[in-house]
Amino acid sequence: MNMERMDWRVVLTFATSSMLLQQAFSYVCQIVMPFLADRLAEEFGISRAWLGMYLFIQNIAAIAAAMGCGALIVRLGPLRISQYCLLLMGGSLFVIATGVLWLYPLAAILLGAASVSTPASSHILARFCPPRLAPLIFSVKQTGVPVGALIGGLLIPALLGLGIYSATLGNSVHLDAFGTAFVCGLLVYSIAVILQPLRAHFDSDRKPDTKFSFSGAVQTMRIVVSDAKLRDLAMLSFTLGGLQAIWSGFFILFLIDRLDYTEVEAGTAFAIASFTAVGARILWGWLGSTIVSPRLVLGVLCILATISAALTGFYDVGWSLNGLIAVAIVYNISSLSWHGVLLAETARLAPEGQVGGITGGVLAFTSVAMMIYPAVYGGLLAATDSYGIGFIFGAVPALFCAFVFFNPPFEGSWLGEILRGFGWVLHPTRLVVLLILSVISMAGAAILVFQRLV
Repeated sequence: MNMERMDWRVVLTFATSSMLLQQAFSYVCQIVMPFLADRLAEEFGISRAWLGMYLFIQNIAAIAAAMGCGALIVRLGPLRISQYCLLLMGGSLFVIATGVLWLYPLAAILLGAASVSTPASSHILARFCPPRLAPLIFSVKQTGVPVGALIGGLLIPALLGLGIYSATLGNSVHLDAFGTAFVCGLLVYSIAVILQPLRAHFDSDRKPDTKFSFSGAVQTMRIVVSDAKLRDLAMLSFTLGGLQAIWSGFFILFLIDRLDYTEVEAGTAFAIASFTAVGARILWGWLGSTIVSPRLVLGVLCILATISAALTGFYDVGWSLNGLIAVAIVYNISSLSWHGVLLAETARLAPEGQVGGITGGVLAFTSVAMMIYPAVYGGLLAATDSYGIGFIFGAVPALFCAFVFFNPPFEGSWLGEILRGFGWVLHPTRLVVLLILSVISMAGAAILVFQRLV
């Protein structure tokens, strides 16, 4: 497709819509396994907590891919990388469709390696989008995640219940979990083909002679952690990325396994809550582009994320479905709606020509969170048999992140600041005050307990 003579607005529309499309079906791939987890656990006779290990392996691959994606994006072109990512994701679903359990770690690796689709799309949008519109445009592109959640939330349960009449057999054949994974893989491959006409223009700035080196990946991470503003963005991508990971990985399983909702009911709740993030992402992007600073917007999102994650931890059978969905909506408009503002800020702060690499470096912290949070959640689930405690545990870092973003970027070392804080607390006078307050608090608590027992 020849876009050389097109108006920049038309080109930007093509860029945004195509990257939104690939983002949507990328997210469909992300939620296939959480939807199938309950059925697969029964099929193989294993604990539901195995999903945490699957996500752990997936995100180890995602970290490695994110750290080294900068050179690959420049060498092959961002649109080609986007296509390769879709092929990897579809391939992971084909592996699941085999029904061979010992191959599933390979499926997790393929899905994790495909996470560089977001840095690739950021490279395209940063090239064609005016800086003043960046928060809004990046947020519109990132609505692909809730759109994908809506598609997946309705499509996957429908495929699981789909019956195809066979004249030969004389009855209907129903798709099982393996057939559903296969059909979803075919859909993702079709999206990779649809993007092909755009490649000539969107990859016109690629540099085929670019070489990948480990030192380049290290330098990218050094830039991220040494720049105060980028470091704060990396922290936010870790904390809210972790909350996103346990939502995507365990919310549906929570409703099905513990609260006794059907797959259709859980999928509908998931889709409704996720789709509300479409408007939220656009709203946050517009606010960050016009009225308030992106940093303030991100701080507010951290507060909302803290509240909604803590409330999710208190779900039980006494809650109405509408109540569950209401909390889930707040969860989605915060913990799943920060990406556009963060990506726009990252693109603005990145050195010229390094948008893809720096974005990958910041999002590597998301991948670390998506590795750690589900693993910890799975461990807590296995140890306590509680789906709620993991959400409460995940709310704590988000509260700390809110404190960070409601203050100016801290230019010094976080480790040094933490050590200075310990030094301040360990002053003899303050220790005595803390000891007295602790004794008073414990005495008061003991009195209350005694009165209740009496």
